[in-house]
Amino acid sequence: NTGYRGRIGLFEIMAINDALRSTILQTQDAKQIDSQARAQGMTTLRQDGIQKVINGDTTMEDMLRVTQI
Repeated sequence: NTGYRGRIGLFEIMAINDALRSTILQTQDAKQIDSQARAQGMTTLRQDGIQKVINGDTTMEDMLRVTQI
């Protein structure tokens, strides 16, 4: 028992602006889309998880377990 109760969501948020929309429409290269989205401030699941570890909402072990690729 880690002392945490319930479930905490991890969220990946990608805001679509005109530049990213254009890239999505022009290419099917997921790596290029991901790279541009991150450059524009997209929050990844892992980043959201790390922030929740820092805030004390979960453990590093749990965050790594659920964000494994």
